[in-house]
Amino acid sequence: MKMNQLHPTLAVTILLLELVACIGGHSNVPPPGSMAGAWDFTATGGSGNHPIAVEAILTQDNSGNFSGAGTVTANGPAGNFFEADIFGSSLSTATDMAVDFLGDTCSGSDSGNRSLSGTINSSNQVTLTVSSGGSLTVTVNGTLDASATPPFSGSGTISAPGCKSDGQTFTLTGSLASSLTASYSGTSASDNTDTISVTLTDTNATLSGNGTDTKNGNSTVTGTAVGNAFSATLVFSGGNSSTFGYFDPQLGSKGSILLVSFEGGSATTCSNGVPIDNGSCLIAILAKQ
Repeated sequence: MKMNQLHPTLAVTILLLELVACIGGHSNVPPPGSMAGAWDFTATGGSGNHPIAVEAILTQDNSGNFSGAGTVTANGPAGNFFEADIFGSSLSTATDMAVDFLGDTCSGSDSGNRSLSGTINSSNQVTLTVSSGGSLTVTVNGTLDASATPPFSGSGTISAPGCKSDGQTFTLTGSLASSLTASYSGTSASDNTDTISVTLTDTNATLSGNGTDTKNGNSTVTGTAVGNAFSATLVFSGGNSSTFGYFDPQLGSKGSILLVSFEGGSATTCSNGVPIDNGSCLIAILAKQ
């Protein structure tokens, strides 16, 4: 009689233990790592023989899917994505840069849309894709390791049917971007007697600041940051100037800003007289003080 009475109790106990184990098992599933934030990526290799800066502000959901998107117009990049060719054999030897713009593709077709998206799993393995307008896409497989320098590293392949770069491989490394808040100073690229200085404040990717130019006087700065890059307007007493910049963390002892204006994709000369690089004209290299 007593044995018969124990059977239902034992069955219920076993079921409860299985339920607890099941719930516990779900709670112990590791969450994905995080790629959220403002990133400064550098691509090296391929046919360019110079680094390419890829800047993106990424958001991520609970499943490890992340993305950041922007656009380019005839006047240059905008939104949460910024790409620029950095001229020099490495970031530490950079001498100039050229920003992305509408039509800056080898295929001749450009929607103007730019994006970086992908996934990260609980082992911090990352797959990401960069889409650059028309038919050019880049796929990268890499690893996020917060204790490493840089924390992200991976290898990628370019898909660009009909273009010289199609099928080429490269290395992509990345770090979370630094704040641009600091003072910077350097010599004008067009006049070595002209010193340009600027003090920037970076508040959640909104830039403000003040500048001085020994030839053009004082200026104010307003703009938006994307990773280590930015677009900004410099307002002088005699007018204003639209500029783009990239903070190169390896150029100089503390890093430097490559500051350019954009004359247009079809432009052949710079208004300040410096050599033109794919529509971009160097204003100055400003060393962090």
